[in-house]
Amino acid sequence: MYDTQNDLGRLSVRFVWLGDKMEDDKPGDCMILTSPEGKIMVLDTGHPSSADFVTAALDAMGVKQIDYLVLSHPHIDHIGGAATLMDKYEVGAIYTSELTYTGETYAACMAAIARNKVEHIILHEGMTLNFGQDVLVEVFNPVAEIEYPENYPEDSTRFVNNQSLTLKFTYGDSTMLFAGDLYTPGESDVIRRWDDKLDADVLKANHHGASTSTSAKWRKTVSAKIVVISNYLLADPYIAEKFDKESDVYHTYFDGDVLLYTAGDGAYEVVTAKEHIEDRFAQ
Repeated sequence: MYDTQNDLGRLSVRFVWLGDKMEDDKPGDCMILTSPEGKIMVLDTGHPSSADFVTAALDAMGVKQIDYLVLSHPHIDHIGGAATLMDKYEVGAIYTSELTYTGETYAACMAAIARNKVEHIILHEGMTLNFGQDVLVEVFNPVAEIEYPENYPEDSTRFVNNQSLTLKFTYGDSTMLFAGDLYTPGESDVIRRWDDKLDADVLKANHHGASTSTSAKWRKTVSAKIVVISNYLLADPYIAEKFDKESDVYHTYFDGDVLLYTAGDGAYEVVTAKEHIEDRFAQ
């Protein structure tokens, strides 16, 4: 799963299994992407208690430097391992939205940026960046000027999730979309602004496959061939079933780590740590 000998010349993404349920929170999301020439991107870093899963995966890959550290939004189950990664590895730059937050985990992340003198790049819709030489990353969310609600950050879960970075990766004829924890209203806003630009072959299911997200309009707009749900449980069987009628679905709860490759030709190879059962969610 973490042998990188087949990565060269292909865009790969590893959806990291971050462990079982914790008492106080969920383990979260972490994806490790490798560009065709070997650049490393870590997209979200899981909960602080799951950081060992992330470092174990990176070490198994032989990673010494993280070229791009990207945090979709500042909730603990997405930024929790960021300080650990910045202290352990050389980090080329960290990419976030402009959204600020509170709490010990967010403060630890900001302190690690300062302590390690990591370049901090703010992303917003309309921007692009290059992941290595041949992979284009387009940013579709959040907007450039975020308007904070009154009493922020109190009762701000939905607001914060709807500011999630929404990123489309294009390598030749292959496309992948990652949108953090967007809720259904956030999905509608992004569709209104970007519509068919969101079409992608591969989709990471929003908000861990929960019922808060993944409207029929979102599924239709993205029209993904492959969907990966990253979660420690089956958050909503209905959402998984809907995806399964339209796409090939992988889920880290059932499949463990999920590795996806593409040579940029619109075709994909998927490898799972556990035996993958086709049509698991079909009814």
